[in-house]
Amino acid sequence: MSSLFDNDGPKGLAIETSSRHGSVAVSYGPHLLQTIELPVGNRHATELMPAISALTAKVGWRPDQIEHVYLSLGPGSFTGLRIAIAIARAMHQAVGCKLLGVPTLNVIAENAPGAFAYIVPILDAKRGQVFAARYRRTGAGGELVRVAEPALVEPAEYVRETLRIANGATMGVLGEGVEYHRTALACIPAESVQMLDPSHWPPRAATVHRLGYRLAQQGAFANPATLLPIYIRLPEAEEVWRKKHGVPL
Repeated sequence: MSSLFDNDGPKGLAIETSSRHGSVAVSYGPHLLQTIELPVGNRHATELMPAISALTAKVGWRPDQIEHVYLSLGPGSFTGLRIAIAIARAMHQAVGCKLLGVPTLNVIAENAPGAFAYIVPILDAKRGQVFAARYRRTGAGGELVRVAEPALVEPAEYVRETLRIANGATMGVLGEGVEYHRTALACIPAESVQMLDPSHWPPRAATVHRLGYRLAQQGAFANPATLLPIYIRLPEAEEVWRKKHGVPL
């Protein structure tokens, strides 16, 4: 399959498996070519490799032609993140492609409309908590800048703190954590912050590509041997094991 973009940058593969709405995309440099949505329901272990094979075949690529792999790193589904990284590492070993990780909260924040000056993406972390980060829109182009690192927080408290920082500027909250924590967030005055609708919640491979390619231009590639998901909190099974054996969390 020929393309107008054949000589316009590296052949890229973007993978998003941090949520139930997984997806895969292929690209030439900055140009997105095709995307495939994975079946909903965290079945990434069985669906990811067939999706990658189908997508690369659709654009006429051989696996050894992929030069960059952009990965959504989490926080999110422990299983989905581990599977994606394992596949990316195997591809690196087999064909020498470069790997680059993108924090999932960055990916979700990009879904927010440009009208919002402050953006808080939240993901359910159970036990009344969420994984969250804080972003501010800056410059004439409205680029998002992360102004608070991903953290494990109580949702209403974190949103109230962001409201104080925003000081009257427009603010949006998005992500599947909104659905899980509606009761806690109900104490936030509706006129102060907008809870964005579910169409803005899922992280998408197309955005992973866009952010990943931007970082690749800066040479921010990962060491495949040390590339790990962004967990923030340990997987529950590991927490149980550590408590049982007296190992510090």
